[in-house]
Amino acid sequence: MIKLNDDFLLGVENNEKKVRLIVYKGGVENVCRKGNSNKLKQFILSDQNTAFKGRLQLHKSMDGIVVEVKGRIAGIIKADELINYLERTG
Repeated sequence: MIKLNDDFLLGVENNEKKVRLIVYKGGVENVCRKGNSNKLKQFILSDQNTAFKGRLQLHKSMDGIVVEVKGRIAGIIKADELINYLERTG
């Protein structure tokens, strides 16, 4: 898992042909989103600024990939760190 801040962790698990992004708060699943691993990697490497709509969203910033949970920033991950994590788990 990737630590987003003191409260939130990001996990990825395989779910058939897709991956499931999960944000944990205090060790309990808070939100999740299923997506295609290749499309997620394409988002990270493309000029696109936002991925997903709803309670779990990813946005690009100068610092990396911002993880937004229910309208609040849960943390920021460096793009290469997220790609490496996806390749190890997805």
